[in-house]
Amino acid sequence: MNDNVFQPVTPALGWITDLLAEAEIPFQVAGGVAAAAYGATREVNNIDLYIAAEHVPQVMRLVGVERIVHQPWRHRDESWDLILLAVEYKGQRIEVRVADVVRFRERATGKWLDAAIDLDGSVPVVIWGVEVPVMPRAQLVEYKHRLDRDIDRQDLSELEKVD
Repeated sequence: MNDNVFQPVTPALGWITDLLAEAEIPFQVAGGVAAAAYGATREVNNIDLYIAAEHVPQVMRLVGVERIVHQPWRHRDESWDLILLAVEYKGQRIEVRVADVVRFRERATGKWLDAAIDLDGSVPVVIWGVEVPVMPRAQLVEYKHRLDRDIDRQDLSELEKVD
């Protein structure tokens, strides 16, 4: 696990983890933080996490209106089709994604695939001194292979070095 290098997102990761855990809201960390939890070493600039749709209003109340950068909205680009709430804590962006409706585009085929986020399948990992429930490694590797963006190839290359 990549726990040696303090990342700029660490204070925000601790804050959101404590907030969600105290409120007993199940969540799962994905993206760059999850890759780092499994050994990737690139700098992480934001936090991607998933929650169930039913918890979005509660999370909005917990984080406070002053930290909400974007209200929950559907975000669709060349790689993702999802609903997310963007929050900022001490200058760090946290993307709270709705696990129930996440799709991504497989680069090789152009097809949209269901991300199949299983919050109960999260793996507890300590990263940068913070224990977080992380997307299972096999799922992370699979969707990074299928997304096949530059950042995904970088993460996969670093994860292979750990194996």
